[in-house]
Amino acid sequence: MFTVDHSLHLAVPLARVWRLLADVDRYRDWHPFIILKRDPDQPRKMTYTYRRRGADQFSVETEISKLDRHHIIAWRVGVRWLLEIEESFIVSKELQGTHLVHGMCCTGFLSFLLWPLFRRGLRNVLMLTDRSLAAHLKRATTIARYSQAKRGL
Repeated sequence: MFTVDHSLHLAVPLARVWRLLADVDRYRDWHPFIILKRDPDQPRKMTYTYRRRGADQFSVETEISKLDRHHIIAWRVGVRWLLEIEESFIVSKELQGTHLVHGMCCTGFLSFLLWPLFRRGLRNVLMLTDRSLAAHLKRATTIARYSQAKRGL
């Protein structure tokens, strides 16, 4: 088993960051590698689709493994005992915004064997994803600021 994580400070209120992370059906808008589609009948179950430019997509059924409102959301994909990857987002309030810890925890027999290869690649995935999340939040702030209806006219 091994864990890789990346943290960053976002100059955005925790509630806005949480709203984006909790809306799994909209991950397609900002996450560069995955598409999540929630099952309307069972909200904890979802379809996880991994996409990468120049490679085939693959989809698996998964479910949210951890959910604590305004704190953590996580899901797990893989084959139990062989290789499972749990991706998580943990948020906490800071004086000037939100602290985000984005992590991946790999378990199973293959995680031990593939650790030297996976660790660096997963860290890069985390950094690219977090950069995309921050850019989306920044862009959404700008759009919201200038799209408000003019009052008093």
